[in-house]
Amino acid sequence: MDFVRIIMHIFIVRPILYLLFGVNIVGRENLDELDNFVIFSNHNSHLDIFLLFLTLPINKVNKTHPLAALDYFEKPYWLYKTVNFLFQPIWVDRNAAGSSIIKEVQLRIEQKHSIIIFPEGTRGETPDIQEFRHGIGLITKKNPNTRVVPIYLEGPERTFPKTYIIPLPLWNHITVSPPQSLHGKSRDITSKLHRHLQILAEEETALRQRRPVAKHKPLIIAVIGIDGSGKSTLSRHLITHFNGECCFIGDDLEMYKDGELCSAQPLITNKLRLWVGQKAKKAKNLAHYKIPKLTELLLRDRLLSEVERWYRPNIIFMDGAPLLNMTAWACLFREEHFNEEVCLKAIDVLTGGDELTKDDSIYSQFPELLALRKLNLNHLHLPDIIFFLDIDPATSIERIHSRGEDIQAHENLEKLSKLRAAYQLVCNVLSRSQPVCRLKADTDLEQLGKEATQFIQTIIGKKDAEN
Repeated sequence: MDFVRIIMHIFIVRPILYLLFGVNIVGRENLDELDNFVIFSNHNSHLDIFLLFLTLPINKVNKTHPLAALDYFEKPYWLYKTVNFLFQPIWVDRNAAGSSIIKEVQLRIEQKHSIIIFPEGTRGETPDIQEFRHGIGLITKKNPNTRVVPIYLEGPERTFPKTYIIPLPLWNHITVSPPQSLHGKSRDITSKLHRHLQILAEEETALRQRRPVAKHKPLIIAVIGIDGSGKSTLSRHLITHFNGECCFIGDDLEMYKDGELCSAQPLITNKLRLWVGQKAKKAKNLAHYKIPKLTELLLRDRLLSEVERWYRPNIIFMDGAPLLNMTAWACLFREEHFNEEVCLKAIDVLTGGDELTKDDSIYSQFPELLALRKLNLNHLHLPDIIFFLDIDPATSIERIHSRGEDIQAHENLEKLSKLRAAYQLVCNVLSRSQPVCRLKADTDLEQLGKEATQFIQTIIGKKDAEN
């Protein structure tokens, strides 16, 4: 029976849905690596279950069960049998106790099956998301290791609204958010998930309608310097000085709540970035290092955008910054052209500036910039606050060797000395428009943290006063 069900989904259900309703799915990859999960979505149509099953990897179809109201599907009998066979739902009897439904859901999760829930409880008559019932919070709290995946459906409210008997062949859009990992009281979890879906709905609707929407804008703090300067150590130390939600982007992606490390939903971009980064670290020379490192920096900047959207932290701390790393590293490949004017132009190009004409000399000196501009990959983030950790390259080399890791292509005295000078030049240029603080890397960590925290608080105070 499982095989027949799969065949029907592949050759009948999915083709019909795509043919009649023009379904577009964004973020399907967020489900690929999960063993089991709980999907929750807005609910405006009987078509919702069919559309949500489109997002599933085909090997998850037989082990995914939506909650469905029995009174809607029990008549006619053929409809009940069809839905029961295709989707194997957990039937909800509205007259039964809610605890019995929770027990059934819990049993399926313990069997490593997946669940689809509509926390609004019933179909809405408008696209507005109604208040969630508390079942989703109870299930999430009881299963902290099972990821919860928000999905926003746009279109079913027009394709098959509550008052219609026959669906209309109209376009539908599905957005699959990265999986969430939440802890705390069930009511707080329910509230957070409701707000998450609301924000997702607002952003996706604005995007489809091509209208601006106010975006969450965290404070971005970059700690730059040559290898071995202690960028990650200082970044993590600074996080402990700030309340609220903070994120650290370094060799890994970490989320903190009031200074304490906590779990966060995985992001596919981060996994790809780490894989490319490993390729760069294994390069035997700079020629082989350049392309994977450039790719890793572009992915890191893309990750920064995704962190802003999905994590919504108050502050993002970064070990380095793609824009600044890319600019400084140019000195290793085109040292004869590297100067303050070039840095200014490069930063302008890499942040989306279009004042330079395509025949400007910088594009012949650094053809990579022209390629990035043509590919529309030149919209990198400029950090709000920059810390430059200065260290003697000889000391840096000692620290690198003490790690016991493989030495990278650029980790020698000559190249690190050039990089140190390049970062100093980049800071000279940026200090004209951005808050830049230079710190001695050999200073005691507590003192470093104190100086850096004071600098950040001063800048935040100035921004608040301006606003």
